[in-house]
Amino acid sequence: MDFLDAAYGLLPASDEITPVRQFFWASVVLSWVFTFVPFPYGRCRNFSIVDRLWSLYPLIIVLQWVYHYGVDELDCKALTAIALVSIWSLRLTYSSVRRGDYAMMAEDYRWAHVRKSFDRVLGTTGVIRLVAWEIFNLLFISLFQLTLLYNLAQPVRQLIVKKEEWSTAQIVLVPAMVLFLLFEAIADKQQYELQRLKRPGALDAEPNAAYAESRKSEVMAGFVYSGLWRFSRHPNVFCEQAFWSSMALFAGAWNTPCLFVEGALVLIVLMWASVQLTESITLAKYPLYRAYQIKTSRLIPCWPLANDKVISKAHKY
Repeated sequence: MDFLDAAYGLLPASDEITPVRQFFWASVVLSWVFTFVPFPYGRCRNFSIVDRLWSLYPLIIVLQWVYHYGVDELDCKALTAIALVSIWSLRLTYSSVRRGDYAMMAEDYRWAHVRKSFDRVLGTTGVIRLVAWEIFNLLFISLFQLTLLYNLAQPVRQLIVKKEEWSTAQIVLVPAMVLFLLFEAIADKQQYELQRLKRPGALDAEPNAAYAESRKSEVMAGFVYSGLWRFSRHPNVFCEQAFWSSMALFAGAWNTPCLFVEGALVLIVLMWASVQLTESITLAKYPLYRAYQIKTSRLIPCWPLANDKVISKAHKY
């Protein structure tokens, strides 16, 4: 019990209000427990419980702070941060619903590949394999990811509690964050439209013949490479990282960097690993993706390489 009491007091933050602390630990435990709930149609378990919480969790945390500290205590900077997080949450939730991520049987396809990695190292059966996966399930899928989401929201708490005058940097960061949200929405839409056109018969049924023709080559290749995706292989991921990094700076990360930058830095590392896994899966499925990798920047938007430079680099792969 002493260990549990210590863990309860350590996370999510030592000075956190009781309702948020209780909500955090309830989320960790329940998101782990719900992975044991059997699913029909052959799939025994689903490990995308936290994936369903991802777009809503920071906003729920922020709203609890607003309720606790009182709406009357909010200044313009706090209201701006709350509005931006709300837009982020609603947009990402809409995108997730549109993709079908909240369907009963939906599970992020990458978890299957992570499980296969466990199988290659520890085998498909046995006590060690079972225990190792459940430890990973509890500590990484539930505890680590929800702690990350909490830390992403932490800068907003600072703005709610501490009142300071606007700085020039903060004034500049607001339109920058709006642009990051806008570009992320555009990138998600461009990717979603391609996935829609890849469905059987969708390309022929598209009423806009010119639009269908313009994306036919992408449908044949299997991945999107036009629009914002011409300048970055993952423009939505870059904008996500840039948004939360900007939010940390907006809260005054230069004064207390460890506290506010932690969430953004961990997000960058996590998404880098996620992108690595995603690209390995895509490359195995679509061979032409290798040429796209050579031509286009991985995350930071850059002008794509000319074809002659792509050819000159191809021999290295």
